[in-house]
Amino acid sequence: MKVKLRNFLLSDLEQVMKIEKDSFAFPYSESYFKKIYRKYPQGFIVAQENRGKIIGYVVFQSTINSGEMISLAIEPDYRKKGIGTKLANFAIEHFKNREVNKITSHVRTKNKAGILFHRSLGFKKTKTIKNYYSNGDNAFLMIKEI
Repeated sequence: MKVKLRNFLLSDLEQVMKIEKDSFAFPYSESYFKKIYRKYPQGFIVAQENRGKIIGYVVFQSTINSGEMISLAIEPDYRKKGIGTKLANFAIEHFKNREVNKITSHVRTKNKAGILFHRSLGFKKTKTIKNYYSNGDNAFLMIKEI
């Protein structure tokens, strides 16, 4: 299967929201994604399969010398095919090109797959943040030095 990465368009939002809702018990809202897109449009990338369907996305932002991976999700039927790694590596390269030396990401302490995925990319758990999520769940702060 051929997968193309491209910049997010507002017309992709419906498909991105479906992936978001299928992937997370407490999904981000449409308004949050629009806000992130307006703030840092180059940090919103979608994965599109050859028939045009959006099958994943990554949202990230960078500051002067650090970056943050905000969200990454793949449609359930397309998981375990390397698409998430391809999206994450795109974000990591983006950060390297901006001379960012540290990438952070927050992962629910209950999200075993997310923790393993981040570890496979070289992220390390640095601390637990209590009540990080709106429902009271804790998060691991994970950091990758680049």
